[in-house]
Amino acid sequence: MMTTTTQSHSGIWKEPRFLMLFSSAFFAAFGAKIYSLALPLLVFDLTSSAEWMGWMRAVEYLPNLLLALFIGVWVDRVNRKHWSQAMLIGQCLCLLIAYTAVEWLAEPLWALFPAAFLMMAFDYGYHNARLGMMKTALPQAWQNTATARFSTLYSFLETVGPVLSGALLLMTAIHQVFLLLIVFYLFSFIQLHRMSFAPAEPIAHPPVLTALREGWQALTADRAMCLITAAVVIINTTGAVFHVQAIYFAKATLMMSHLEVSYLIAASGIGGALGGLVADKIRKRMGLGLLLILSIAFESIGFVLPALFPSAPVLALSFFVISSIGLMSSICIWSYRQEAFSDAVLGRVAGITGSLFKLGMPFGLAASGYLVAALGTDVLFSLCFIIQLITALLLCLTHVRNMV
Repeated sequence: MMTTTTQSHSGIWKEPRFLMLFSSAFFAAFGAKIYSLALPLLVFDLTSSAEWMGWMRAVEYLPNLLLALFIGVWVDRVNRKHWSQAMLIGQCLCLLIAYTAVEWLAEPLWALFPAAFLMMAFDYGYHNARLGMMKTALPQAWQNTATARFSTLYSFLETVGPVLSGALLLMTAIHQVFLLLIVFYLFSFIQLHRMSFAPAEPIAHPPVLTALREGWQALTADRAMCLITAAVVIINTTGAVFHVQAIYFAKATLMMSHLEVSYLIAASGIGGALGGLVADKIRKRMGLGLLLILSIAFESIGFVLPALFPSAPVLALSFFVISSIGLMSSICIWSYRQEAFSDAVLGRVAGITGSLFKLGMPFGLAASGYLVAALGTDVLFSLCFIIQLITALLLCLTHVRNMV
């Protein structure tokens, strides 16, 4: 197990390879943030159903459950730059299929579901390869700083992307936004094409199952990562369930417009941007483990606020709290994984943990719509709060709390 004290390195902005990776991620993340808002709103407009919204989100996370293990092995065997570019082209094709389905088909959900599945599979493949490229291209001392900067980027785009998409959705049909997203992914492709990238020295790769076993052995040898992974399985599920049903709550109960819903996501982005900016400093003061546990605990408060005080301002506050505090836990998790594992197995470990991280999400999301119909959103939000708070308390009883 490796522990590296977080350091701030302003020189990272002068590194050309980081800037190319960062700019490519900017366009890809911009598209992803708009897509993540447009898709549930599109499903709501087509069905007005919490159940269908839950099922759509569940299908989106199935690639992490079914394919992430193998994607991690494949990424370790290929040129990660070329792989990333192929993933971006795949996402462009998925968006084109989704647009065509809504434009021309009487029952577009039949095409939207497989397109959403593939969209997320390609998205995961892109991000797994980007982590590997970052590991190879940047010095070890910059890994945590780079992770924090990427996290801040994603949070900033959660502010800009949803507001822009919300304004666009007022002016045109929702599915037409997919054409704009294709342009973003093509820009990301071009930025990667411009980047000089020297892949790691080629090595003789074992068979796929052997490679998976080696990645699993590397993961299980790090007990802290195993405990963190178990916690992430739970908190990812509670977070995903809250977010998708909070959008349904905003539309069906609070009667908010598309633009007003985009403001909720924008509040999330503002909170995430602030959390990303201070995560490094807070980790240096209290250590990675304690920051991770406290973040999980305080994030759960955001889940219960709309149940206690059902209103648009409180829901916006919940999104702000969940994102600002929750991003700190994400940075802790991603940074520790980057620091603790060598480049030779990072892709496989990222694939295995990526699959495990999302293990409960398809089931929780698929069930969430039915729970809303049977119990109501206030009970569902309260359950998310209780489950996540218990997770933080259990993690505090382990040696994770002493990690630096």
